[in-house]
Amino acid sequence: MRNPGGYAIWSGGDGPVIEKDSITCVHCNSVVFVDAKTDPSSLGGFCTKCMKNICAKCADLGSCTPWEKQMEAQEKTITNRLLRDAALAKIL
Repeated sequence: MRNPGGYAIWSGGDGPVIEKDSITCVHCNSVVFVDAKTDPSSLGGFCTKCMKNICAKCADLGSCTPWEKQMEAQEKTITNRLLRDAALAKIL
């Protein structure tokens, strides 16, 4: 892979040291480990809407919903709920 997002090293006891590149899927935030010089299409896909590498599971879905947008939507929902509850508590 040309530009991996991360790098992992596994070492334990008497076993061999394993080193792999990794990417983090921008849609589901999962980490995908890849071998060096791997074609991005073989590890999942590339989202042409957000222009980022994604995992195979998200590539099969065919939609673009980045993790950040999902978290912002949840945060907005929670904030609205808290404001609504605070307003109700003020009335009571």
